Amino acid sequence: MNASGDFLASVSPRTLFGQRVCDLGWNAALGLVESLVALRGNRTTLGFLDERTAFRQMVDPAYRSQLGRRMLLPGGGRAFRVLSKVRGEKPAPVCFSAKTFVPALLSFLEKSHRIGIAGEDGGRAEALREHFARHAPWHQVVVIAPDQEISRRFDLIIVDAASIAQERRIERRLASVRTGLVVMAGSGLSAFIQGRTAGSVPTAATSQPLPSFA
Repeated sequence: MNASGDFLASVSPRTLFGQRVCDLGWNAALGLVESLVALRGNRTTLGFLDERTAFRQMVDPAYRSQLGRRMLLPGGGRAFRVLSKVRGEKPAPVCFSAKTFVPALLSFLEKSHRIGIAGEDGGRAEALREHFARHAPWHQVVVIAPDQEISRRFDLIIVDAASIAQERRIERRLASVRTGLVVMAGSGLSAFIQGRTAGSVPTAATSQPLPSFA
């Protein structure tokens, strides 16, 4: 199962910057992703179409193809809205980011899951592990070191990458790892290792309705 499959066609009617995105509210998006986590043998890669990824895929055909194989959630931000307006595209009514979606997802997953944090900066990965272990202590959160031989199965892997090049290297390295979902967070989780608290979903991060988890 992947972002280009027929499974997601019915929940992804919106196209932005030539990429199909999931036009869903918070609870629907979290519920869909929860079901993907449960499909451990059918990996899905989740990403966010924001100004960073939108700009890059417009000039990088290889990256555009890479995004086309992911399940994409629409991002927001001023630059993204301006770019959308210039192109005559209507932004999605609900916007997501790694900073808001990842902590919300970990809270939404009520059962304990094995979660990996993968990145090339060991210090960042460990800081994120500590943060999310405090945020959702019922999960088992571990760091996947760059030189680690990965033999165990993960329910969910969160990729922390400071650049597109890092993202590509990590994604290639994780290709054989058994998991239900890989979340490409980019550098969107940096706020959580700079002394800021996550709580649930930061209200300042989005003006969209927040998930009720009902």
